[in-house]
Amino acid sequence: MTEPDGWPRFDRPPSVAFVDVDGTLLAETTSYLFARLLMRRGLVGRSSLPVILYHGLRHRFGRLNYEALVAHGLRSVAAIPVAELERLARENFEDHVKPRLYPGVVGHLDGLRTSGTPLVLVSSSAGLVIEPLRVHLGCEDALTTPVVVEGGRLVGVGEGPLCHGEGKLVRARAWADRRGLAMADAVAYADDWSDRALLAAVGRGVVVRPGGRLARLARARGWDVARPGKPSIPT
Repeated sequence: MTEPDGWPRFDRPPSVAFVDVDGTLLAETTSYLFARLLMRRGLVGRSSLPVILYHGLRHRFGRLNYEALVAHGLRSVAAIPVAELERLARENFEDHVKPRLYPGVVGHLDGLRTSGTPLVLVSSSAGLVIEPLRVHLGCEDALTTPVVVEGGRLVGVGEGPLCHGEGKLVRARAWADRRGLAMADAVAYADDWSDRALLAAVGRGVVVRPGGRLARLARARGWDVARPGKPSIPT
């Protein structure tokens, strides 16, 4: 059963909701929006834009080299203090991320949260970029690729798998295990073919505006399909 705007209904609250971000909650990529802001402020060279667009194109065709993208991102912001990145991330959220959230998604997640389901964002975007969204949605946690901070600056990637593809499932399962929650009682929201491992591991999968391959897999697996309308994109 679904709500009028396409979001699913639940007879009983899921044990936890693992929620992807880019393409699932909003019609854009949070890291791209943040990188664009940094370029507009002159903090990152415009030569980074073709690299970001290249990786975005590879991601669309399921060929993303996420390790290379993370390495490039860390090199690009290595000279910027983390405190300044966090301030700009809050600005980016208010001006560029929040207006792009899909219609109805905030109310839907609010309903889950108030019913007792903890919300956990699971994203390949940087944690500091995701944090303002986590606070806005009242999420209990955000699972992202860990980074190492030294001297107030980002210097590398932390331990464990990158939070992309199978890495999302590894981190989500570890989160649930630490709290004694069964993945079979959980729900996952995602939009991309690379997220299929996480979708398959939970009791209920919800795919948002899926492309062809994921839409076919969703039909075969009996996953919910939500197709919210697009937000009015600000200029």
